[in-house]
Amino acid sequence: MSSTELLRGQKVVLIGGSSGVGKSIAVAAVDYGASVVIASSSSDRVQAAVELLKKGAKDPGVITAGRFPGVMRFPHDEIGEAFKGSFDAYYWPLVTAAQHIYKNNLMRPGGSITSTIGTTCDRPLPGWSLLSGPVGAVASVTRGLAVDLKPIRSLGLVDTEIFDTLPGEIKEGIFNSQLEKLPVGHVGLPSEVAEAYIFAMKCTYLNGQIITVDGGSTLV
Repeated sequence: MSSTELLRGQKVVLIGGSSGVGKSIAVAAVDYGASVVIASSSSDRVQAAVELLKKGAKDPGVITAGRFPGVMRFPHDEIGEAFKGSFDAYYWPLVTAAQHIYKNNLMRPGGSITSTIGTTCDRPLPGWSLLSGPVGAVASVTRGLAVDLKPIRSLGLVDTEIFDTLPGEIKEGIFNSQLEKLPVGHVGLPSEVAEAYIFAMKCTYLNGQIITVDGGSTLV
């Protein structure tokens, strides 16, 4: 079978697929002939994403669920609920979804579950140490799921709407600092990152691996 036909007729379910990288994955999957189901906490975003897919949009902007924590700093007093809830935002959605798929036999052999993490477990940022814990947990459980869910494959993996929650000057500062350091010379687009997910879904010999798509940020 041609590599361009591997996703044709397959169903791709995106949890957190109504914006950013998730939306770009949906567009790419449709382009490759897959049918796409989008789940999100925002019904308005889901509807907007569906309308975009109907138009066959090519504009640059799976489990991409999560939230941007804002400005982070290590707590000097009590560890607040925002930190304690980070496992609920990053770790448990993946584990719960994987267990539901496995328990109810919702995926055919050879199907795959692709999760999304940042690079903070490899290169911690100041003030992010408590958040890098659940990120590292997702990376670890991804490998474990590859063994426990056999023959379902577990895969781990940008300027997206998630940064729109930040004040303009903070967002601009983050992006400008990255432009100066990134070896690729630009801030990543969701459509660029989405290509890694398409590869992961199509490469049936890939299992339990972390694919780093960061423009080379962990190198500098």
